[in-house]
Amino acid sequence: MRYLKGFLLVLIVAVAFSCKKSKGEDPEPEPTEAELRLEILTDGNGTWTPPASGAVMLGEGSSALDITELFEDFTITFSETGYTTTGTTPVWARSGTWEFVDDDGEVFRRNDGLEVTITEITEGSLKFTLEWDQTTYEEGRSKSLAGKHTFTLGK
Repeated sequence: MRYLKGFLLVLIVAVAFSCKKSKGEDPEPEPTEAELRLEILTDGNGTWTPPASGAVMLGEGSSALDITELFEDFTITFSETGYTTTGTTPVWARSGTWEFVDDDGEVFRRNDGLEVTITEITEGSLKFTLEWDQTTYEEGRSKSLAGKHTFTLGK
């Protein structure tokens, strides 16, 4: 019986030590929502484009105006920390940097301090809003209008 108790004790100690994780085997942490959204934003070449109409709306609800025509040939391409645009871009610089404000990935801040809220994102569609506080509207609607801008883009 004494030998059996000793054998069981050695067996328990051996099993306990064999179950211990080694230092280099910690599992990868789950990606944050911001990391998942970054992957979607930059997937492929990271370029997003508007559909023919209704892609850029000014205002909300039934009083919203379709101002897509102010964004002729507009595209935006996201990289991990930057963006570039093409076409007419009354509320976007030609290029700049950006970063998520937290791990939720719902809001990012451009290098000019403007915050952009992502309201929908999938592998093929992106919808975000920003509040533009400048009106530089001129004859021919070649400039920008102040207010809440909602962009609906696709890949």
